[in-house]
Amino acid sequence: MKLLWPLAAIPIALLVFGPAGCSTPTDGKVNAATLDATSFPPVSEMLLVRCGSVDCHGSRYRNFRLVGFGASRLAAGDRPDEPATTDAEHRYNYEGLVGLEPEKMAAVAAQKGANMSELTVVRKARGEEAHKGDARIAAGDDADLCLRSWFASAVDGAACKRAIDAR
Repeated sequence: MKLLWPLAAIPIALLVFGPAGCSTPTDGKVNAATLDATSFPPVSEMLLVRCGSVDCHGSRYRNFRLVGFGASRLAAGDRPDEPATTDAEHRYNYEGLVGLEPEKMAAVAAQKGANMSELTVVRKARGEEAHKGDARIAAGDDADLCLRSWFASAVDGAACKRAIDAR
């Protein structure tokens, strides 16, 4: 019985002192809060064109799934070719992307995209790591600039548009 009383004191200590050293948000989720969801739609559109076809990341069977125009849709009645990508679909794509490697995403954002190649999604998109879809983005091209500008909190909408038009 003497051994059990220290264990009983732990919950009381947590109530009094709080979870010291814990950096997990109160909702239990880790996020890349420094990445702006409101400026993400042009990046989402670029990713849909480059990576979101129904036989790639636009498929419901992918672990990193993109939804919207040209891909699978969130609403069951929506067709791949209409309507335009919705705000909810852009949000879904945002959450899917930042959810891949949230701690690394936050670090890349803190360095304004300078270390993007640390992200698995970037290495795969550039063809630097095994990827069934081969290279979809080249380092320094407009798609790369579009993504890097988002990490730098200054989305280059013109680069995103050129990346879309180039496909």
